[in-house]
Amino acid sequence: MHADLGAAVVDEKLAAQLGEFVERKARDMNPYDVANTLNALCKLEAAAAAVSPTGWKRVAEAAERAAREMNPQDVSNSLNALCKLEAAAAAVSPTGWVGLTEAAERTAREMDPQNIANTLNALCKLEAAAAAVSPAGWAGLAGAAERMARDMDPQNVANTLNALCKLEAAATAMSPTGWSGLAGAAEMTARGMDPQNVANTLNALCKLEAAAAAVSPAGWKILADAAERMASEMTPQGVSNSLNALSKLEAAAAALSPTEWAGLAEAAEKTACEMNEQEVAMTLDALGLLPAAATELPPSARKHLEAAAEREAPNMPSPPGTPDDTAGVREARAEDPIRVPQIVFHWDVWLASI
Repeated sequence: MHADLGAAVVDEKLAAQLGEFVERKARDMNPYDVANTLNALCKLEAAAAAVSPTGWKRVAEAAERAAREMNPQDVSNSLNALCKLEAAAAAVSPTGWVGLTEAAERTAREMDPQNIANTLNALCKLEAAAAAVSPAGWAGLAGAAERMARDMDPQNVANTLNALCKLEAAATAMSPTGWSGLAGAAEMTARGMDPQNVANTLNALCKLEAAAAAVSPAGWKILADAAERMASEMTPQGVSNSLNALSKLEAAAAALSPTEWAGLAEAAEKTACEMNEQEVAMTLDALGLLPAAATELPPSARKHLEAAAEREAPNMPSPPGTPDDTAGVREARAEDPIRVPQIVFHWDVWLASI
């Protein structure tokens, strides 16, 4: 079964066979089978699409039944897959989520760096699962993150911090020692981070005050260097998240040189044409708060950002402090399109002030 599910190419016929096979065999699956099947299906889109609602229900029931016997890898693989398989997650009952989260709590002390990172990452995307975690469970998971921090790779660090900034109960359970360990891990792995890792780490640190406070001056410099090194490869979301984070992390921003700011400004110019309304708004807001970055914007970058702002203006809130910065602005725009040019004008004014 696992050889079939791991097939490199899944055509329509094989997908249908796999979907039927999963439905038929789900009731006989052991913990290893459940975890591997879910893990494979989250990577094989055609096969997942062929699983019927009944099939997903049986797999969800199998996961609930097997949860109490799952090992750390089984738990993290199952939760990681469920956060990517909407149909499967929808089939899990409240009792099933309790069983899976109790399994996470029970196995937390044995989790390796990837297990804990994947488990926290999944829980921040699975609201029903996170709601089922007990205070003792969060404490156990936080303890595992603290214990494994020094052995985490760049992606583990980024995923863990990103999850903790979205899981208030987990973040609250972290000790000062735990934050210090994760901050040290971010510093230690920054040189090996890819563009998404860097953006996610900075974005998380700007929301996790205790973690940010634990980063050393040398750590901020290493993270700043990583942001500049990866800037040319960042997506629009990566650029906007990085600039937004730097506008809130004074120590990180202070560590960037003019050359590094120029690299981020160039990345903003490069990605502006693909930015959505939130990314444009975040980028412009950050540049307004980061004079060192704004100074490095060449005329061509301003032109691209202005075009992006004008393009996305109907979907964006107005810049802070303008007359249109109200809770009902989106509804007002929908009812009165005449207001759109005024919004564009406000963005022009804001751009001119950068």
